[in-house]
Amino acid sequence: MRKRSWGLFLLLTVFVLALGACQQADPKGSYAAAYKKLLAAKSYEFSSDIGLNVDASNLGAEDKQIVEMLNNAKLTISGKTNTKTKETEAVIKGQLKVQNMSMDVNVPIYMDEKKQVGYIKIDSVLDSFGVFMGTAGMQFDSLKGKYLEFPLEDDKSSAKETEEIQKQVMESIKKAADDLPADKFEKADLTDKEKDQGAAQKIKFSFTDKEIKSSLMKLIEIVGDASGDTLSKDELNDVKDGLKDITFTKFNVTTTLDDKENLLSEKADVQMDFDIDEFPKSLGLTFSTTYKNIDGDVTFDHKPAKGDIVTEDELENLMAQDAMNF
Repeated sequence: MRKRSWGLFLLLTVFVLALGACQQADPKGSYAAAYKKLLAAKSYEFSSDIGLNVDASNLGAEDKQIVEMLNNAKLTISGKTNTKTKETEAVIKGQLKVQNMSMDVNVPIYMDEKKQVGYIKIDSVLDSFGVFMGTAGMQFDSLKGKYLEFPLEDDKSSAKETEEIQKQVMESIKKAADDLPADKFEKADLTDKEKDQGAAQKIKFSFTDKEIKSSLMKLIEIVGDASGDTLSKDELNDVKDGLKDITFTKFNVTTTLDDKENLLSEKADVQMDFDIDEFPKSLGLTFSTTYKNIDGDVTFDHKPAKGDIVTEDELENLMAQDAMNF
């Protein structure tokens, strides 16, 4: 049940944000135009601050300790993408507090969708998570500047299938979007700070618990039909029953656009309450994302050279060799 709840939430977040982008009336049309321009852009850069607030007062001491670390975490994901070459780079930065200890996280990841491989900077992972990996204080000189290669998909066919699912999902979302009332979207006054940042208009929209759950059920059916793995009637009923234990008490989104209807920023505030054994009472998520350099030239700072790439087997051998020198 835990995995299902988290999985449903992630799917739903993407779905509802995209759903809002498909409206055609003003101010929905302005948001739609900006969102579609972003989707059609050949390249852009982004930065997203993520906040987490979990109520784990009903859980045991060990779970509470983990939740405390997450609640105190500061996390930023910045990156750039080129949709033509299918390259994406993301740098995960943040600070975690474990009891009286503070940990800095700085992990770059580069992904090549054409080759269906990704690369993660090894020494950054060791520096950031050495305490949890049992490698804190160890020096792995042979791994400095090296990147571990990992697969994005198991095979070529799965990548093509994913692309086809995405296309069908977006087409179905556009059709379903017409059913949402126009009063879900409204214009709001800009702050002086937002004006200084180049914003020309601000748009807000929100969804109720009933609307979100209805959207989720449609999404599950759409993905099932597109992938050929359609859920049976009984399985769909099981999902509906599971959703009864989840209540979306808040799903608000605020967006700013420039005078050319480019997406400048997007803030989402999501709150979920759970009635599930051994699961937190509630989960609050905030996302604050800014976009820039849309359709501009992007340079990938963490695209590894061939000589800096290692496989999993090579990584184990290099770590073993360095360990012998400790």
